[in-house]
Amino acid sequence: MFNKAKKLARRALLKAGGAAAGGLLAMPIGLRTATRSAAAATQVTLSFLGGDFIEQSRLADLADTLGAAMDLRVRKDLVSFDDVPTKALLDFSAGVRTWDLVFVYSSWAGTFASRKALIPIEDFLTTPEARALVDLDDFIPALTKPLMYDGKLQALPYLAAPFMIGYRRDLLSDPIEQKNFKDKYGYELAAPQTYGQLLDVSRFFTRSKGQLLAGQPLGDSFYGIVAGNKTGSFLFHRFEMVEVAFGADLIFNPSTMEPTWNSPQNVSAAKYYVDLSKSMPPGNLNMSGGEAVRLVGQGQALMVIQSLDDMLDILNDPKTSKVIGKIGYALMPTQIPARPHAFVQDSNGIGIYALTQHKAEAFKLVAETVSTRGIKQLLASVSGLVPVRRSVINDPEVRKAHPDLVQALDLVASENPYVTFLPQLKEWNEAQDIAATSLAEAMAGQKSVEDALNDGQTKLVALFKRAGYIK
Repeated sequence: MFNKAKKLARRALLKAGGAAAGGLLAMPIGLRTATRSAAAATQVTLSFLGGDFIEQSRLADLADTLGAAMDLRVRKDLVSFDDVPTKALLDFSAGVRTWDLVFVYSSWAGTFASRKALIPIEDFLTTPEARALVDLDDFIPALTKPLMYDGKLQALPYLAAPFMIGYRRDLLSDPIEQKNFKDKYGYELAAPQTYGQLLDVSRFFTRSKGQLLAGQPLGDSFYGIVAGNKTGSFLFHRFEMVEVAFGADLIFNPSTMEPTWNSPQNVSAAKYYVDLSKSMPPGNLNMSGGEAVRLVGQGQALMVIQSLDDMLDILNDPKTSKVIGKIGYALMPTQIPARPHAFVQDSNGIGIYALTQHKAEAFKLVAETVSTRGIKQLLASVSGLVPVRRSVINDPEVRKAHPDLVQALDLVASENPYVTFLPQLKEWNEAQDIAATSLAEAMAGQKSVEDALNDGQTKLVALFKRAGYIK
């Protein structure tokens, strides 16, 4: 789900516009003027605040195209990922009515909802026609659940982003590498199934310039694994996969509301991740998810921990990838048997800004854009899109046209991994930042893992006390 958007030209509606133009030219001048004036008077422009990613840029373009038939246009304003909630909430607090549609990442849903910055989707579903227009039953439940808060859906999902491991299939199957790996570790080289194997494979393939890789000398350093560990939500979203797999809570115990950031399980997970990061490029603490995937695409790393949509998009793009046809996908590894291939399910949605002056139009356009027809059109323009509707995933034409997507989703379905969700906590973003900052200090070598997590725990306890969760 977080690669930097490419510079895209806005889609022009020339085809539809050309047909209409022929009719206008045949009209008397007076009638033409009246028609244009009426169109100008009825056309509504909806403003979309989103993240600066290709999926969101294309989503806005699609909404603009589909909206033409409804006399609706879409103006997109794309900012950096972490700036979306900041800008939206500051504008909402100031009474700014600029926005109509807002990108909603699942970890922000509680914050947005508690501030009442969004209109819950259920508020629009008051008629059979509106319910049919949205068809909530067709959405994959694991993608609507992360966008719920207090029992209400805060946004309609448009993109699934399950975290997986992308790896160089050609290097794992190379005879030289297979022999050398088995001689060193005593078992067969393959896509890692456990966190122990992930560490072994990452260390084995981390090599310096001049060393051999698949029998050829390296012109530059090569890394066993890479992840976008930019301090903040990027780092935490990758580490949360590890802490869940190690049996830890997501920052706090939901039964007692006590922060558990320095629990034995979380300390073990953090020590593991610090160790794993030694097989990553030295600048990983400043790296976004998209930058990490591009290193694999450029032939500089063996594996990447990232959302499936980013990997499908970047690693299959001839402009960004030298390894097309050489990539395989694996589930997140297993650490404890009770949580096989554990991962945290997130979701990406589009919500309706509470201060919009065009509620009905915004709802109608969002429903049309994330309809079965809309998602199929979006998939046609964004190769990395992971569909959110059953009807799209099960469409024979879609499955035939996207074999990598099908392989990855079939793997999820067949292995039945342990899946958990972010807690519905309005202070989640602040808690996440505290946790990520303390982990980054340990990864940078500024503090020991124990000291860093203890400091984070102290700050989290203070936050939970201020919020009234604990005394």
